[in-house]
Amino acid sequence: MNSNNPFDYIGANDLSEKAVLDYYIEDFNYSRFLQTSRNILLVGDRGCGKSMALRYSSYPIQKLRSERLGEDTHLDLVGIYVPCNTPLGYKRESELLDEFRNAVISEHLFVLAIAFGIAKTLGGVSNIFTDEEVNRIRGEIEYLFDATLPPGDSVFSSLMQLIERESGNAQRVINSRSTTDVFYEKTFSLSSLIVPLLRLLQSTKKLTKTHFSFNIDDAHDLNTHQRKSLFSWVAYRDHSLFSFKVAIANVSHSSLETASGGAILEGHDYTRLDMVQPYQNEEADFGKLARLIIKRRLDAFDISTEPEDFFPVSQQMQGQLQASEEAVRKEAVEKYGDDSKRVSDYVYKYKRAHYFRSRSPKANRPEYSGFDTLTFISTGVIRNLLLPCYWMYDKALSLSEIDSKSVAGRGALGDSSPPAEIPPRIQSEIILARSSRLWQWLQNDMAQVIVGCSGEEAKRAYQLLDNLAVLFRERLLRHKSEPRANSFTISDRKSPGMNSLEKLLVILVDAQLLYVRSGAAKDKGKRENYYVPNRMLWPDRGLDPHGQHARVSLPATALLAAAKDNRPFPFVEEDLMNEAQTRLFDDV
Repeated sequence: MNSNNPFDYIGANDLSEKAVLDYYIEDFNYSRFLQTSRNILLVGDRGCGKSMALRYSSYPIQKLRSERLGEDTHLDLVGIYVPCNTPLGYKRESELLDEFRNAVISEHLFVLAIAFGIAKTLGGVSNIFTDEEVNRIRGEIEYLFDATLPPGDSVFSSLMQLIERESGNAQRVINSRSTTDVFYEKTFSLSSLIVPLLRLLQSTKKLTKTHFSFNIDDAHDLNTHQRKSLFSWVAYRDHSLFSFKVAIANVSHSSLETASGGAILEGHDYTRLDMVQPYQNEEADFGKLARLIIKRRLDAFDISTEPEDFFPVSQQMQGQLQASEEAVRKEAVEKYGDDSKRVSDYVYKYKRAHYFRSRSPKANRPEYSGFDTLTFISTGVIRNLLLPCYWMYDKALSLSEIDSKSVAGRGALGDSSPPAEIPPRIQSEIILARSSRLWQWLQNDMAQVIVGCSGEEAKRAYQLLDNLAVLFRERLLRHKSEPRANSFTISDRKSPGMNSLEKLLVILVDAQLLYVRSGAAKDKGKRENYYVPNRMLWPDRGLDPHGQHARVSLPATALLAAAKDNRPFPFVEEDLMNEAQTRLFDDV
């Protein structure tokens, strides 16, 4: 990656192999799960690291990793990276066919993409075949395809050419006006192409014990028939030869149906990894991962500064928070005496709320700064962590260059050294600007950007989040038990308007303005979905993005009224929860 900003964020597909290896963090990121022969579904919204994880576990990156460590490159497990977010994936000509032909040709094109991935990956293995094996492999591939391999530097380069030709032939037949009468007969399936090809490769000396892992990225971009084929393959019982690592977004709104009409089951057919992780404090896995990501990027630019020092907290705010903590601790000791657990819980819940409540109503919005604030604002998504850092660094560098140029009286932009830290003032300016911009995008642009979102639905989405911000502001300033709660659950799910509300929530999830998590319910032993609005929304409304580990239960009828009629949520000032219910972390 060629950039003068350590926090530049581009898609994993656009990164070089070296950049992937430089920036990927193994710890707290499920990398060890991907180096197994089990089927894995990586689930999460855009920007949470699914593609990065799949690319990192692919053979070319693992080969480069071994070379850096001075280790031998093993072929026991070979990761084949297969992106689905490609121009071929967006072609819709097959929809002109009847359902059966559509299913056949869709699987055929998908299988060819996997075969191409095999050839491209193994083409990077040095001296993979002996001279005797080359001739045998070439002959058996030609028999398998019933076609002559074109000339090339290697068997695999020739195979890639052949696959591209087969794919082109199939697409031309689909586009033919005579498609209704003539159908492309040379179609392949997993069992007729991929399995024989892998067995053929395992018959060679170097690959005899190889397990092939197909890393299928952006599976949600496959068409319906291709997804059904994929999940049918995941349901195969024999994984001695190959397995699937599948990245898919919003699986709760996607069907896991197989071609036979069944569905794959978690724990039976696959292991699920939720890539969007909840974040309550710096000891959470995402907190540790976030710190490692920022540290790795600073190190890559020879900035020997810890993340907390590079993104310092405003000294003024730090002093005010310390004063609030001391005041709250005094209250807690008067209330609970020597009960250290209750004192600690009380301080955790109220120290930041005390700071916001003690501010003058006429005061400017708080200064949002500090590495922990950046981590909370990310809402557990890596892209959300890096983007504000990118804008902060860019502004700090620009100001540094301007100052340097002014002092010297000459010079060009780019002459100054990288900043040693991002001043709290710049952090706060960027956070507030990005927060305001997100609200503007929601109000003015979402209907044009999010597929399936009408102007009326965009208006309802804005009104829902706007009323939630008002509710959370009221709680922050007045609620007695959980003042900093900024996520919610839905009660009364059997109300008549629930279907309409669900559709709106799906739109908000697609827009990454809302994240769905799963947690322990108040009823012990049960789990429930809860909803976390993108915390970048909160600074513009003067809220605390840190929040607390608590959820507000809102009736579906109230949520729908807020969205449709712009009706404020009723606020109950009194603490209606008994002491046993409010003990912190009881349900964790």
